[in-house]
Amino acid sequence: MNKKIEKFIYITVLVLIILGFALFSYFNFNYKTEFFCFVMQKSYSTRLVYLGLLFLSAGFAAGYCLCAYIKTAVTSLCDAYQKRHENISIEKDSDKAKISALEAKIATLEAALESALNNK
Repeated sequence: MNKKIEKFIYITVLVLIILGFALFSYFNFNYKTEFFCFVMQKSYSTRLVYLGLLFLSAGFAAGYCLCAYIKTAVTSLCDAYQKRHENISIEKDSDKAKISALEAKIATLEAALESALNNK
């Protein structure tokens, strides 16, 4: 897929999510909700918008962390592959150099044999 299309889709989805949250906040700003905290063993009351904002920001932070982790893993795999590819190409170059050196030796020996046979 084209990078420009991917970028456009990503930005469009992000704008739609933020717009949806803004509409949710506008229509539900006065509503309150209660939730029970298991750690403190208390019941708290807060506006629904603040709770939604907490979940939205936690989702964005978790998504960023997940993408950063995946990017580092893929980068390390790409670096390892590139290093392996370089080693293989160096070995091929080394083998080509050895073959050309042996061909040069064979050509020299053939020339020496021809000259020795011609001198008899």
